[in-house]
Amino acid sequence: MNILRFPFIGLTTTVLVLLFMVACALWPSAPPILPQLQPTASPTSPPRPIPRGLAPVPTPTPQPWTQTDNYLILGIDERPGDQNWRTDTIMVAAIDWEWPRVGIVSIPRDLYVDIPGKGEARINTADFFGESSKYPGGGPALLRRVITQTLGIDAPHYVRINMQEFVNLVDALGGVTVTLDCPLYEAAPVIDSDELFEWSLPAGDVWLNGINALRFATFRYYSSDFDRARRQQMLLWALRERALQVNAISRLPELWVAFQKTIQTNLGLRDILLLAQLAVRLKPEDVHGLTFDFSLVESFTTEQGGRVLRVRDPEALKSWINGVFEARPVWESPYPRGQCPSRPTPPTATPTVEGEGAPAAEGESTPVPAGGGS
Repeated sequence: MNILRFPFIGLTTTVLVLLFMVACALWPSAPPILPQLQPTASPTSPPRPIPRGLAPVPTPTPQPWTQTDNYLILGIDERPGDQNWRTDTIMVAAIDWEWPRVGIVSIPRDLYVDIPGKGEARINTADFFGESSKYPGGGPALLRRVITQTLGIDAPHYVRINMQEFVNLVDALGGVTVTLDCPLYEAAPVIDSDELFEWSLPAGDVWLNGINALRFATFRYYSSDFDRARRQQMLLWALRERALQVNAISRLPELWVAFQKTIQTNLGLRDILLLAQLAVRLKPEDVHGLTFDFSLVESFTTEQGGRVLRVRDPEALKSWINGVFEARPVWESPYPRGQCPSRPTPPTATPTVEGEGAPAAEGESTPVPAGGGS
């Protein structure tokens, strides 16, 4: 049996769903948060007509990012004893409570940005730098500032997940099912070797345990960081569906232990319960996702030789982000029906930046203790 290692930890979009999950489990014993309206008696006479000019004006639809509740979602690869770690998953989610609907934007980990106090660097280093430099509010506060100045989005809420425990969370749910319109071809590294073995999933409904859910959400040997972000968003909805299917009360002890080990957040119980209410109300078409591509960013080599991504046109990028509620639902395949990608050529052990065929940025591989596998 070959034990695997996970060198590119970078999920999740699953953080909000994990919060929904725990909140749903707590829901039966928690007091109602929203006011309960009592029915009123039927009028005994016809209502008076409303004078012209006093009729209510329809409330305009909230604009994303400026009139929505915004959340910063972080996935880190920190392990006990680490002197350094990265935030390889960075997402911002806009919640429109009244619609209700959710818009998610995945930010590439190699995006080259200006980090106050550090200078230009990859965005996935901002969180750790904020913690180590004791920035007021810590890493999430510094990353919030970076995203505000780069994308024009202010996200005051944050959730940070340690991917070392993600496998346990999925297994506590009894696994999760994803629906694939096209086969997925990926590769996994063998421990103590530069070799890879092919790991694939067929089209259709596919059940994933914790290990395979982590592979689905993090590996990018055959694909790219952009493809990986799309899979993460798909997994977000699949986890929400699974959370509503299972008897959460019977799994509460497992979920609570995993939750405490895994997630750091500035959300309170009331916030989490409100998110649980929202999760129940959402329909598949209400959760939209955007992922970057090379029309928005370009590959760039730093003076130190690192391969990073640089924004092409900041104004065009902000315009694209503002269309998040018009983006495709996260469960929907990005490929037109019948136009699945061909089976890829086996890669080397070093991932590549999508569309460029060049090695990933220098120093981006960090081994992670094996979670098992064969």
